[in-house]
Amino acid sequence: MAKVSFNEGNSTRLEYIWPIRFAVGWMFLDGGLRKAVLKPAKLDPNSASFVGGKLVNFLPHAGPFKPFLLMTLENRSLDVTFLTVFSYVEIIVGILIVVGLLTRLAALGALAMSVGFAPAYWLGSTCEDEWQIGSLLTAGSVVLMLTAAGRVWGLDYFLYKKFGDRPLANVPILKWIKLW
Repeated sequence: MAKVSFNEGNSTRLEYIWPIRFAVGWMFLDGGLRKAVLKPAKLDPNSASFVGGKLVNFLPHAGPFKPFLLMTLENRSLDVTFLTVFSYVEIIVGILIVVGLLTRLAALGALAMSVGFAPAYWLGSTCEDEWQIGSLLTAGSVVLMLTAAGRVWGLDYFLYKKFGDRPLANVPILKWIKLW
């Protein structure tokens, strides 16, 4: 495989980004699978394992998300729907990042999730390492978005080869976000 670098003056190869892509993708894939597939009771509001209780703990630190969280907590079906959709989005984003398909778009989703729950990283005495994981997921998502990491050892290689760079939309800000 030919040497692919960030730019002509830099000797860093994109192959070196693959471990970051795999780790970030796996963290999201694993997080979603643990809730939706391996222990579905976490998404069952009648179960003692239901993760909806964590939203209550997160509420005082929710910042701009507080109105939305209040609305979901007051409506049990919306609460369950939100947590279920979030878990499946974690799975989809994780799979896309691991296989390197639409990596930049998936990394944007990963960034939105990791930044959205950033205030929760410091909750409780059992969350000693969550801030480190959250910080690394945020930084890793940014790296994946900026480097087009799916073009090396990923399916984005074939999309890029066939279609070239494609923006998310032809709108001033969104045209900077490339799909692969």
